Amino acid sequence: MKISSNQYYEVLTKQLAKQQESIGELQTQLATGKKTAVPSSDIESSLEGLSIKSVLQRQSAYETNLSYVKDRLTIEESVVTSFQDYVYRLKDLAITASSGTFSDEDIGFMKAEAEGVLEELISLSNSRDSQNSYLFSGTATNVQPFQKQADGSIAYKGNSAELNVQVDSGYEVQINSSGINLVGQVERITGGVSKNLDIFAVTKDFIAALGTNTKTDISRSIDEFDELGNQVGGQIANLGIRQNLLEERLEIIEEKKTVYEQLLSNIEDTDYSEAITSLSSDMLALEAAQNTFAKVTQMSLFNFLR
Repeated sequence: MKISSNQYYEVLTKQLAKQQESIGELQTQLATGKKTAVPSSDIESSLEGLSIKSVLQRQSAYETNLSYVKDRLTIEESVVTSFQDYVYRLKDLAITASSGTFSDEDIGFMKAEAEGVLEELISLSNSRDSQNSYLFSGTATNVQPFQKQADGSIAYKGNSAELNVQVDSGYEVQINSSGINLVGQVERITGGVSKNLDIFAVTKDFIAALGTNTKTDISRSIDEFDELGNQVGGQIANLGIRQNLLEERLEIIEEKKTVYEQLLSNIEDTDYSEAITSLSSDMLALEAAQNTFAKVTQMSLFNFLR
């Protein structure tokens, strides 16, 4: 079988083109830092990369949700801690007023302070988060949870439903606290009749008792404020546990992102050491092919007869 000069020429031309293409790809990898300039050049790796990017996007979304929940719980903890401080301040006032060592004028000052504390408690119970949603209205986040009524009482207009946010695949975190839990509840038995009162009702009765300087009613408030303050303390502890869980989830997500980012880098990013070695090898191969091509194109019958 005879092979013509044209066949030699065609084969060598294809080899040169292939070598130049390979060198071009390697130069692009070194210039861009990516193994493939366009997805079509390596469909399998591109699909795998897209899958990993999708996972990373979900992790970033979970991280965003976690950050929001964390910020909300931080605000809530600050509010609930202040709420507890005011409840214990009312207890201190009740202890002081029940001692019998202060004048009616002094009791009047205590009453004025208790009225101010009541307004602060109402204000705190209607606190909002960074997105202007009410903290203590359950899932009715656009509804002011505690509202004054015509008779002066404070009514709860929210609900006790849980508001959950997804912070990982199949894992949700409760981000809200019911206002009912915030204001607490104590049982008071009067004349054999039992009724449950929240912090607002207890405080209003305490203010009324200060107004008349009724020592028995003032003294009764001491234990009630103490119990309500302890209930709020339980909420603070619960918030601390939830925040710790969030920190753990954030760490888990960061670890996952690190793993997936490394996998993506292995698929997409250029291995500079390997690319430089391959480029050097291909450059030598190209030079050899070019020399061979030059010799073949210069060959003729006259060269052999000389």
